[in-house]
Amino acid sequence: MEIRKVRFEDMQHVYELAKKYLKESYTFDLILNLWNFSPNGFLVAVEKGAVVGFIIGVKTSVDSLRILMLAVDEQHRKRGIGSALLKKLQLNFPEVRRMYLETRVDNEEAIKFYKKHGFRIVDREKDFYTDGSEAYIMEKILF
Repeated sequence: MEIRKVRFEDMQHVYELAKKYLKESYTFDLILNLWNFSPNGFLVAVEKGAVVGFIIGVKTSVDSLRILMLAVDEQHRKRGIGSALLKKLQLNFPEVRRMYLETRVDNEEAIKFYKKHGFRIVDREKDFYTDGSEAYIMEKILF
């Protein structure tokens, strides 16, 4: 497996993963704009030539990074791909002291994953998602 920066030819695969595994509805144009805005924060996991996962993170201040999306194809989960994406994202931004994200309060798998990687729940947002669902705000202080 290889973790690398996303390329234009990966975009359709990333879009399909987002559409299949993320509950929010993201447009292809939004994903393309995120790539243009934060190329160092847009990574893919590639196995045997196929994109099997991705992560998108953007700097929100000099020392903060917000993880916007993370998805791994269901058939490739529980093999360290999400962990590798998260680690590489952090390495791409050595100046970042704080990483944070939002996740649905009922997404137990994601909450467990992020807690395993040192994130903790710091807040709860009502009506965060377009369907009115609540989100946990999770953060990790790096140093």
